Amino acid sequence: MAAKKIAKNIKFEDALSELEQQVKLLESGELPLEEALDIFRYGVELSKVCTSKLETVKQEVEKIVVASGGDADYKLEAFQDLEAK
Repeated sequence: MAAKKIAKNIKFEDALSELEQQVKLLESGELPLEEALDIFRYGVELSKVCTSKLETVKQEVEKIVVASGGDADYKLEAFQDLEAK
């Protein structure tokens, strides 16, 4: 089985769905070893794509945080900055 290529512009949902399909194939236990290994490698690449897309979105998410000055004062704080708190 030739290694499948992942489209560069694949959407997260499509990559995740494809990854789930590959996992189901592996879980079936009915694949020859070499084919299972190829599917596993493809799944790892899909997992990397999903992780990368999640990290990109995570960095873009902002949360409104009430500033210490009172209810009317708000500030935007990057999501990644919130993790350290």
